[in-house]
Amino acid sequence: MSEFVKTRDSALKAIKRYLTKSLDETFMLDIDGVESYLGLLSEQWNRFNTAQDAVENSCGSENADVEDNVREQAESWYATALANFRRVQKCKVDPSSQPITASPIVSASIRLPKIDLPTFTGDSTEWTAFYDSFRSLVDGNAALSGGQKLHYLRSCLKGDALSIISGFQISDANYDEA
Repeated sequence: MSEFVKTRDSALKAIKRYLTKSLDETFMLDIDGVESYLGLLSEQWNRFNTAQDAVENSCGSENADVEDNVREQAESWYATALANFRRVQKCKVDPSSQPITASPIVSASIRLPKIDLPTFTGDSTEWTAFYDSFRSLVDGNAALSGGQKLHYLRSCLKGDALSIISGFQISDANYDEA
């Protein structure tokens, strides 16, 4: 069984890496990069499921709840990463498949600086500034799911503010509650 646990954990770490990639860097990838990550994500998902099935079949009823939680976490990470990569895939267009037309307007490509998300420690004097920034950058973004928003919220919180919501599992349903 320990071999299955090692395989499962390895696949789970990879899925989490791809989730992070899908949240932080997806729009920087070209269409081939997005498709590559979709393939890698699918491979790791298959590895995880095979190993997790073996672990669940041999773990016994005393560990069933723990294994259910592992599967739920993996499903959440996988579904979020898959949705993110597919969303970007729809937005990206392979230039070689598009007809070439002359454009009368030539625009310079401008690279804006990265906007860092604000942090909040629980200090009430910082709440308004944090809330306004987080709301405009994350909460108001209709392209993000509740689970993604909760992931971003957790990454912005420190200290007492983080401890208040640390018990929430990352899911769409828990974002409003958090």
